[in-house]
Amino acid sequence: MPHNDYCQGIFLTHLPSLVLEKILLYLSYDQIAQIRQVSRLFDFTCRSLLNQGFRAAERFHAKCLKEVRIKLPRRESARRSHRLARHCDILTAIETRISLLGMTFLKYVDLDLCCFIPGRVVDEIFSVLKCIQKKENPPRGYEILQELRDISSMAMEYFDEKIVPTLNASLPISPLQFGSTGFSLNLQDQTSPSTPAGLQPRCLAALSEPPRSCSRSLVTDEDMKARSSKKLSKKSTVVINCLKRKAKAYKGTVAAQNKKIVELDRRIDQQDEVIHHQNTRMAEQEEKLVEMSS
Repeated sequence: MPHNDYCQGIFLTHLPSLVLEKILLYLSYDQIAQIRQVSRLFDFTCRSLLNQGFRAAERFHAKCLKEVRIKLPRRESARRSHRLARHCDILTAIETRISLLGMTFLKYVDLDLCCFIPGRVVDEIFSVLKCIQKKENPPRGYEILQELRDISSMAMEYFDEKIVPTLNASLPISPLQFGSTGFSLNLQDQTSPSTPAGLQPRCLAALSEPPRSCSRSLVTDEDMKARSSKKLSKKSTVVINCLKRKAKAYKGTVAAQNKKIVELDRRIDQQDEVIHHQNTRMAEQEEKLVEMSS
């Protein structure tokens, strides 16, 4: 092999897809999301890795939550004073955040119209989960989840306002609309004069009849089928419009529920902070009482 060819090495784009994925997994998901602009191959590979990353974050969170809940006592009053109570609260808040992200992105991800775009959110989810796993006494919920809530809220708002309108234009045709169109096309193919197989039984049955009656029967059949196809198209249009109105109403309801959930998360954080201050004051009062009694 010549020295120049050896020095050129192997391009990343010439590697098998599995090898390229293994190499890219050494990067953070935020970096993976940014290098999608390099080429079509990188875009295709990074889209797959981002989707896999969000699914992996879901599974890792479910595993952590299951391990913590197994160790917690069944009595609710005993759970609040348990050493893993803060772990459970943080994991529950992450579960709510993951469900919001899933409702926002996964509809379009499953249709292969886009990928899970915010790679930084996946990095932050893994960072918080690993912190909870390693530390016996993690920070308070509103402190450790502040960054995750901020970047995930910004990602969902940007996706809904800027990207969803362009994706809605690429949504696949409704099955009802496609079915009615396909049915009318089949009718036209059967009655077209260029298909002798469709006309052969009718002509054989009409050999004893005059040619005019045969032509009139063909015309009336075409008219009847055209009218039936028009009726089907009208009915399908009405059904599709009704489904669109319902989908729009459901979308508005989901958006309102998402806003309520975000507001409830904020209130929960405030209540956690108040409870922490109250516990601190109670500890100080107990220490003073012990000093006075001694």
